[in-house]
Amino acid sequence: MFFKSSPMKIQLAIDIGNRVIKSCNSNGYIKTMPSWYRDLEEWDSLLPDNNSVVIHYLQGDNHDLVKHAWVVGNMAQDLGGSPTFESEKAFLAAKLALAMIEGGESVPHVVVERLVCALPNELQTEKVEAIVKALAGGHKIKRNGEGMKIDIMSVEVQPETLGAYKWVLSQKLFQYARINGILDLGGKTGIGQLYTKNGTLIRESRIIVGGTYQLAQLVAQHPKLIRLDTSPRLSLIMDAIADESLTYGTTGVSFADKFPQYVLQWLEEIRNKLKIGWVKWLPELGEVVMVGGSAALAKPLVEQTAGRFKVATQPQFCSVMGMLK
Repeated sequence: MFFKSSPMKIQLAIDIGNRVIKSCNSNGYIKTMPSWYRDLEEWDSLLPDNNSVVIHYLQGDNHDLVKHAWVVGNMAQDLGGSPTFESEKAFLAAKLALAMIEGGESVPHVVVERLVCALPNELQTEKVEAIVKALAGGHKIKRNGEGMKIDIMSVEVQPETLGAYKWVLSQKLFQYARINGILDLGGKTGIGQLYTKNGTLIRESRIIVGGTYQLAQLVAQHPKLIRLDTSPRLSLIMDAIADESLTYGTTGVSFADKFPQYVLQWLEEIRNKLKIGWVKWLPELGEVVMVGGSAALAKPLVEQTAGRFKVATQPQFCSVMGMLK
């Protein structure tokens, strides 16, 4: 069932985002999956699709998952599952990351020689250990009904901005050999992080700001949404922001009229936090490159800072593309 062909050996980076899970292998192949999951019961019978993965964990080194089943992606959302941003993603790492590991055609055995994940703060030992323990070792699963064996030889956990910083350097996006920064605007939170001229991470410069989740909280105060019979679901607001419809679910209620105002309010708070947190480095600060799924919304910061803040190309994938470098 699992050993009919030679194993596929890969190196893989997985960015377990609160809105989107992204992976990138050493060949630069990028894959994405909506960051939703739902545990399954033995009677559940699901049809997999291109944006969903159904996993049955048969046996392996993660004893907590043996005989458990779950679905990740669009199907999890459609079945009333949970968005990752409502939980602590470090403790969901196994369920979400295993869904991103796939073999080629007729390759049921994958050896991940190096798996790189990221956390907002990799100094949080409990979370790092949870990720490593959950993923390292052997895992026999059924992936979308097909038997598969995954051997993960090494698990690394990086600070979340490091991959983006390494990618930005490789693309020569920083014009000056000075202290430069990354502003990673994600779904749940954002992180501002400065690096020295030689690429050393400045620990005390790490600033946590609000991501799209905070922006959605502002949008939820829109008069039309407040008048609804039920409290607005932040996940639906975030979906509307992501697909640029600016319309709440299937209700037809639009918040487009006030959305620019909410964005400016959100960005003003972010900018104020960075000014306070980075005050000692501002006189010698070069540039700040904005990355992450919400970076495109931060374009007003480019004008407000006369170009010292700028949005990276392919901002959503910068981090995962740089994690293996």
